[in-house]
Amino acid sequence: MIVTSPVTEVRKWTRAQMEVVSKGWWVLLLTGLVSLVAGAIIFFIDWNVDDLAVFVGTLLVVRGAFTTISIPIDGSMRTWSVVLGVVEMFVGFGVFLWPGPALLVVAFSIGWMLAFRGTMAIVGSISSREYLPYWGVVLTAGILELLVALYLLTRPDITLIAAVLAIGFASMLYGALEIVIAFEVKHLPDTFDNLIEQTGRDAAGQLNPIGR
Repeated sequence: MIVTSPVTEVRKWTRAQMEVVSKGWWVLLLTGLVSLVAGAIIFFIDWNVDDLAVFVGTLLVVRGAFTTISIPIDGSMRTWSVVLGVVEMFVGFGVFLWPGPALLVVAFSIGWMLAFRGTMAIVGSISSREYLPYWGVVLTAGILELLVALYLLTRPDITLIAAVLAIGFASMLYGALEIVIAFEVKHLPDTFDNLIEQTGRDAAGQLNPIGR
């Protein structure tokens, strides 16, 4: 899960802070790969409701476990990662431990989970836009999750095929975005150094205009 805080806690980035955040890039990458592969599997298997519930529930539990050990990409407290990870794991257990899971239960559980994640991503990216280099990608991820969530939550007559397509699409798309963000996070210290170097050059150019 791409974790950001809905409350702006960091006003300015420091290189030390970027180094701390960048160390967690592999967790985001691994989570994205798991989601991408899982989404592809969802698309290419002929599911029944019980099997789909078990698979999706397990996916959420695994993703939630990864989230609890991740570092928020906006440098906020790890409390956000733990809370969001536990929520995702709780929903995952609820999906496949529900006695005789109905398709509507699966769709609504995933729908509310995506709505929660999407809302957090949207609010967190907007509140962090002044210092988060890739806030636009996080915002896009949140909007897409929210759209899929609305689709699942507003379809009381949802069919198994429609649920599979929606969940598989969301998993693959979000996984791909997590992979992109992972590499952006990995290179945060280099981005910081480049910005500092560019700022120094601009300042030197203003102090010593060419030709004077």
